[in-house]
Amino acid sequence: MGRKMTTRLLPLFGFLFLTAYIRSATENVVYTDYIRLVNSYLENVWSFAPYLHGDILTRIPVNYLERIINVELFQYSTTFDMMLGAAGLTVSALAVGRYCEERQLSPWTAGAVILFLFSLNKWEMLTNGSGWVHFAAFGLFWQHFLVYDGVMAGTKSSRRRQFLLYLLPWIVIPFFSGPYCGVYAVTLMTADLFLLAAGRGRQDSKSREERRESIRAAVIRMACAFLPLCLYLLSRAHSVEERAGATTESIGTVMAARPMLLPVMFVRSFSSMVIGAEAAEHWGIGKSVSILLGLLVMGCYAYAFLLNFRRRIYEKTTFPLFLLTSGFLNHVLVTASRWIFLNDAYGMSSRYALQYQAGIAGILLTLAVSQRADLCGAGLPVSGDAGKEAERRKRESRAAALITVVFLAGSLLTTGREIHMAPYREEHFIAMRDTALHFESRTDEELKDVLQYHNPERTRRALGLLRERGLNVFAGDLTPEEQE
Repeated sequence: MGRKMTTRLLPLFGFLFLTAYIRSATENVVYTDYIRLVNSYLENVWSFAPYLHGDILTRIPVNYLERIINVELFQYSTTFDMMLGAAGLTVSALAVGRYCEERQLSPWTAGAVILFLFSLNKWEMLTNGSGWVHFAAFGLFWQHFLVYDGVMAGTKSSRRRQFLLYLLPWIVIPFFSGPYCGVYAVTLMTADLFLLAAGRGRQDSKSREERRESIRAAVIRMACAFLPLCLYLLSRAHSVEERAGATTESIGTVMAARPMLLPVMFVRSFSSMVIGAEAAEHWGIGKSVSILLGLLVMGCYAYAFLLNFRRRIYEKTTFPLFLLTSGFLNHVLVTASRWIFLNDAYGMSSRYALQYQAGIAGILLTLAVSQRADLCGAGLPVSGDAGKEAERRKRESRAAALITVVFLAGSLLTTGREIHMAPYREEHFIAMRDTALHFESRTDEELKDVLQYHNPERTRRALGLLRERGLNVFAGDLTPEEQE
């Protein structure tokens, strides 16, 4: 009962916590990416014409339906989008809770991972409601990993669930995942390739026919991840991205001038999972300390991967390994795509915490599973001496406790700092709302600085369209102060 209460109620409490934070730190106002979205889609929110281009999948088609709902029911509320983001994160937490319940892991394990997931190290993504669909995408990724875990373990291997593994990438990649589909698809394909190479089929497969069926199913799963990924890449080839502040020099030129840029950026990105970038700056944590923290987190990754492979945890459960692989690949992706800003601290930004947190969840779950002999493979026990085996387990238990405390302590410090900052962030949102309401009397520089969009002309056009439609800051009756 305690396990079920923890795994089912904690995600709900986490959602309520995030909604309280959103209400205390934000206001309903369009800014930054919203300016582009208003200009692109709100002239006629019912029209599908803006999507009918070669880059349709980069526009994340599920946004079409969400924008209609938001405009028709909520007058295009950015707060509504933020709440959807919080709900998407809750879907990820529910996947973790369900996993811990099914694998009979300690409520403390479920509590630790869920507590980490609801850290405010993601404040920048949470307060920019246009990213709601990214939270939804990761929630679907994690639910897919959970279904895969049940099928591969043989505990839930019905034909319906097998078919669901084939179907999900065709839904998630084209309609939800956008730029995150690469890591998702590669993680799925890598898992099947690895498990095939490791000789893993169904646990009870003995006949040649059953082994062939297992291989056939794996090939279909890989094809179902690879083909929609190719469709996305084809669509992306037709897109034009706005990257203000990015260098136009080649990576070869940049690396010749700054050879340590990419390695330092990569290592420092890991440190943000202990102390968020903004909190680190506030407490004066410099580059050298962040590099050490990054190396510490990378060491935790290495330890968790080692446990998975040495103790063959993947033979009984794949969910932690999925999360580990996904989290690590996201660090690679961010470094590979964001070096163009020539800032080795760029990967520490809170906007990437959503991508990175999968790896930390994978580390914590691996540590918990490694304490359970029934969830490890044939490699256990590693020693024939019962005393040595008991001592080894004690060392692993202490290491697991220490790693968990480090991540949770850093998460709580970052969250505490962000709770302290909430009133100041709200003041900034109030200033943005005032600027948006009186955009005609504001200078171009004020619009650029306050609403954080590089093109004042497009900003004026977007706000004029919202005023004409009576949406967002112009919805409902304005107070006398807002009218002035």
